[in-house]
Amino acid sequence: MTRLRVLAAALGVGALLLTTACAGDDGGPGAAPAASGGGDLGPVTPVDGCGPGSYIDPANLNPDRDIARCDSGAPAAQPLAEPVTIRMTSASRSSSLAPIFVGMEFGEFEKENLKIEFTVLPFADAMPQLAAGRVDISYGGVEAGMFNAVDQGLDLKWVLGNFVEPKSADLTQPQTGLWARRDIFSDPQNPDLKELKGKTLGSTVGAASSIAYPMDKALREAGISLKDMEIKQLPSTDLMTALANKALDTAWLLDPYWLTAADSPDKYVLVGGQAPGEPLGGFFAGKSLRTDRPDVLQAFTRAYIRTINTHLAGDYIKDEKILAAMMAGTQQPREALTRTPSLTFDWEIRQGTGEEEQKVFIEHQTVKYTEVMPEDRYIDRSFYARAVGHTDS
Repeated sequence: MTRLRVLAAALGVGALLLTTACAGDDGGPGAAPAASGGGDLGPVTPVDGCGPGSYIDPANLNPDRDIARCDSGAPAAQPLAEPVTIRMTSASRSSSLAPIFVGMEFGEFEKENLKIEFTVLPFADAMPQLAAGRVDISYGGVEAGMFNAVDQGLDLKWVLGNFVEPKSADLTQPQTGLWARRDIFSDPQNPDLKELKGKTLGSTVGAASSIAYPMDKALREAGISLKDMEIKQLPSTDLMTALANKALDTAWLLDPYWLTAADSPDKYVLVGGQAPGEPLGGFFAGKSLRTDRPDVLQAFTRAYIRTINTHLAGDYIKDEKILAAMMAGTQQPREALTRTPSLTFDWEIRQGTGEEEQKVFIEHQTVKYTEVMPEDRYIDRSFYARAVGHTDS
């Protein structure tokens, strides 16, 4: 993701974000968020309803591994002493934000004495605001722009995962992924991915996106790589149209745009999916929460995890109350939400995902450095581990 908009964002949206203060703060515009304790959170203690299955070894990359879960209603709320507003940003009102929208609707954040103030803002534009403490938490992908920001000294870390696609290892199941026109292959019914060499690939961000990793992985298994294709960047809303008009040979199609391709299996074929079992994005926090107000980030983490355990298990999209909350939060119509499958939410962060992403970015020179940075520079698993009572001992 390009960082050319960062300065403009800092000037253009900074004033808006600065005016948002914590509930109970009677300061005027630009007042700093009210403190709510912070400091040392103390030793990690067992959490009722969160047993051994609530924390999975980050090194376990088996796509069939269990996804971390606690009992419904766990972890229990530990409300902050005073109300706090968390200033959150995301590039869109994606359905992958269901734990936020559903948690707000069902009062899970309110139980922690939290209010979420949501602003739509591209992740590249949010990062300098996050590092400066003008935004508290941002939802985004593990993209080249994030690694460049950390490399240049911005204080932000990946603290919560988002979701995994349980069907990504089975390309016979239509889903978000790399779709190709069948007519570009010499045998349309049995596509040989080696024939994608020299073909065009449509993507919203291209080789700087988190999906560069799963696309490159799929191609390497066929003996070629992402560098062997011509990447064209288009808005996600235009990719399917370009594919249909033969302006593209392949495209990474997101929800719900892949549905159009899936409706014409004689014309299009799924040739690559999201990295099995690995969240490729989630929530990023800066110093304002991680260091200055860790109790607030801990409360946010509890509410997020509790929402998943309580409301988003199984095929949640068939629950009318959940669907209503998602329609309100995403501002998408019923048919757009019900035609795509329920996601499997995963608050954990796998070991090695960031390393593999960086390898692709380094190869394509979409990051400004040449050696893979260690994950302790950009990942902090301690908040979700503490929320479920996990210790390394």
